[in-house]
Order: sequence, then structure tokens, then C-alpha cells
Amino acid sequence: MNKSYPATTAKMLTSEMKIFELIDSDPSLLYVFDRLNISLPFGDISVEQLLQRVGYSAQLFVELCRMHVDEDYRPDMELFTDEMLPQLIKFLRASHVYYTGYMLPHTVMHLDEVLEHCDELSRVTLRRFYDDYVDFVRTHLEEEERDVFSVIESSSSPSNDLRVLEIPHNDIDDRTSDIASLIIKYLPESVPVKLRYAMLKDIYMLRDDLRRHGAVELHLLRPLVDKFLKPSKS
Repeated sequence: MNKSYPATTAKMLTSEMKIFELIDSDPSLLYVFDRLNISLPFGDISVEQLLQRVGYSAQLFVELCRMHVDEDYRPDMELFTDEMLPQLIKFLRASHVYYTGYMLPHTVMHLDEVLEHCDELSRVTLRRFYDDYVDFVRTHLEEEERDVFSVIESSSSPSNDLRVLEIPHNDIDDRTSDIASLIIKYLPESVPVKLRYAMLKDIYMLRDDLRRHGAVELHLLRPLVDKFLKPSKS
């Protein structure tokens, strides 16, 4: 009989957990380690001990893990200190690098394989649609880098209202779903099933990761800015 494992809940994750316990509870948490360029250690050490070694807040790390496993989880802002703000931006910048440097190019490799099996009209339509999507995502991320992260890093009291943070990634989410819909509904039968599945997995993985990214910006970065970087009075 196969053993069933209960779903990981956010409150189960603590800084006292051993590294193996944390990852074993939800292997997708490896993405959080990867974004922070944290190498897995030898030995049976705790999350707290590892984060002390790398100079990153264990509290912030655990909150990022909790938000990763539960999209409805909302951090308690009383737990945060001002030095966590630049650490959080480091994580968000690394996420941008992951999207633009790995996930989008990786998905387009599967797209190219799919298009080899398409007629000319399907090939041109899907490629144009995906290229527009990539341009939209890249533009959004560039706006965040320029209008949010750089502003926060360059001033102790940003004068703008950082409106980008108040807008969830709804447009990106909708466009990602549109691409998935095209693949499911309209690709010709000549496209091998395994290629369809591979590309759909990439697209849904990207969509879910971007949703988490948006939630961290809206429900963690924005409150931290409000708490520690008060807008300057004119």
C-alpha cells in the first residue's frame, strides 16, 4: 500500500526544523534555497543554523517558505525588522533572474519543439502570441526593478507611491492561462502528446511561481515598505 503524506501547512514550518525535515515536507521549497543561492550543507543542522551561516534572516526565510506552500498565508508584520527589507529585495531580484534567465527560455525550447509539428498558420499564431507574452512579462519585471526595487534601495523615504506593488499580476496570470488554453484546445493533433504535456507543465509552473511572486510583493514587501520607509512629507 502506498503511504500518503498530509499536505504541508504553513505553520508547520519553523526555523527549528532540520534542513532535511523542511525539504522533505515539501520538496518545492528547494526553489527558495536556490533563489538565495544557498548551498545545502553537510550534517544534520537546523534552518536557523544554516541561515546564520549565510547571513540571511531565518525569520524572513521561514516566512517566504510559508508563503510558498500556502498562497493564502499572510505574514505577521510584527515579526519583521528593517534589515529584512534589503534581504527580501535580494530574493525578489533573484526571482526575476530565474524567470528571464531560465524559465522563459526553457519554455520557449519546448515551444520550438511543438511548432515543428504545426502547420504554418498555427506556428505563426502561437509564436507571435508567446513572444508578446514574454515581452509583457519582461516589461513588467523591468518596471519593478526600476520603479520599485531601485527606488527602495536608493532612498530611506521613497517619495513615490510604489503603485506597481498594489497591482497583482492579474494580466500576466490571464495571459499565461490564455497560452495554456491555446495549447489544450487548438494545437493540431500532429503535435505529440508528450510535447503538449511538457509545455503545459512549464507554463503552469511559471504561472504558479509568478502568483507566489506577486503575493510576496503585495503581502510582504509592500507592508515592509509601509512599516519602515515612510513617504517623505512635502
